[in-house]
Order: sequence, then structure tokens, then C-alpha cells
Amino acid sequence: MRYKNLDQLFRQSAGRLSFSACPFLEARLLIQKAAGWKEADFFRNLDSVPPPGLANKLSVLIKKRQSGWPMAYILGRKEFWSLEFRVNRQVLIPRPETELVVEEVLSLPLPEKPRIVDVGTGCGNIAIALARELPRARVVASDLSARALSLAARNAGNIRLRNVVFVRSDLLSYFIEKRQKFEVIVSNPPYISEADWEKLERPVRDFEPRTALLAGPTGLEIIQRLVSQSWFCLKAGGFLVFEFGAGQEKEIRKLFKPGWSKPRVRSDYSGLPRVMTVQKLA
Repeated sequence: MRYKNLDQLFRQSAGRLSFSACPFLEARLLIQKAAGWKEADFFRNLDSVPPPGLANKLSVLIKKRQSGWPMAYILGRKEFWSLEFRVNRQVLIPRPETELVVEEVLSLPLPEKPRIVDVGTGCGNIAIALARELPRARVVASDLSARALSLAARNAGNIRLRNVVFVRSDLLSYFIEKRQKFEVIVSNPPYISEADWEKLERPVRDFEPRTALLAGPTGLEIIQRLVSQSWFCLKAGGFLVFEFGAGQEKEIRKLFKPGWSKPRVRSDYSGLPRVMTVQKLA
């Protein structure tokens, strides 16, 4: 089909994306991806005939979206904390509610040069946001996945950060072995149970990395290990801050023995308990 201008192709594409909550936004972003344009380029060319081959490239992207692919993976990027992060199917797509984890850490009474470790960093969004906001902090981004660490390092390089380093570790095992301690341990760990796995939306279940989401039969298996290992990696007075799932708060509170403060919980934008902060007192 020949299009008299880009606006006609744009509107037809939005119609093919009618299943989306934001079909016109997605159509514009996919056109920009297919053409290699910035937003200004898109609007500048609305009245012009689409470049040769654009409609075919765009159709391929729309078919991927129709098959369930998340937009972030198609575009190869996702915004978090007003920063742009490269993402791919090796890492979890950053969620808006995870910004609460960053907010919580920034609200803590920290020393001038805190040492912070982000456990299970993925694309590096939490670690990089904290390193950006706390330029005098020494931030360590850790992950078991070498591919995730490579992507996170690229993201840090794109933002030109020099106060974050990347370490491969199974949760905190590496740091326990090296006897390293921190003022803050932060994490968005896997916390989906096997029973809840099948209830996830298809784009999440079918496209995002299973290991970054599924914790085990109860959903608490990784958090249990994180709490246990954190005791050995936190300095006295240090904080553990982590995200958790709906309905898990009561059982997680039981994990903290004497020597920990009473957990403080912050709710997400839907009013659900989402982020827990605990201080090591001893």
C-alpha cells in the first residue's frame, strides 16, 4: 500500500495496535524505532511521504507487538528515574514502583560516602539511579548473570558514571567470602511463587526472564536467603531495603530475628505494601 503521507501510516498503525491502552503513543514510538528517528523527526515528517521501506519495517515491529512482545523489548530501552536504560530479554523491565526503592534509600540517614550494593541489579537501574543521586557513594551492582552485568555496565557508561562497579555474585555470596560490608544493601529480588506464575500477564510470563521473577514454591525463597546473608554483609547501623510482593509482608516480618529493627514498609501507588526497610542494630 502507498501512503500519501506519514500521518496516514501513523493512523493506520494505531488502528492495528487498538488492543493497547496507548495505541497512538505506541504507533509513534514504533515508527521512530523503524525509521531511526527522534520525536522531533517524527512530527517534522508527518506531512511528508514515508521513506522507502519504512512501512515494511514498521509492519514487522507491529506484528511483534501483536504477538505479545513488551514495548520495552521492541524499543530496546525503558525509562527509570528519568534516565534511559537499555533493556533486552536477559533483564527484567524496570517498573515505576521500583522507584520507591530508590526513594527509600535516599531518605535514609547515610554517611557522607556510603557503600551500597544492589543485589540482582539486572539492567542496573537501581544501582545507577543511586550512583547518580549520591555521587560520593561507592555503589556495587551485583548479579549472577554475566549478560545482565554487561548490559548494566553499558548503561552506566552511557550515563558517564564513575562511582559504580559491577561484580558477579549469587546474591551476597561473593561479598561474604571477601568479608565486605556495606551501609546499604538494596534489592528488587525475585518474589513470584509457583502458584502465581501462571497468573502473570502473558507479556511478563512469556517474555521476561523467569529467573528474575520466580523465587520458588512460596515466593519467599530468595528473600529468605537475602535476609540471612545480609546479616553478614551489613555494618552495624546499616540498612536492608528491598521490594516484595502482595500478601508477603506478614511472613517476611517473621524472618527478622533479634538484632534487627522493626521493619518499616512503604506502599506502592496502588496502596499495596511494596518496599521494606530494616536496620541492623547489632
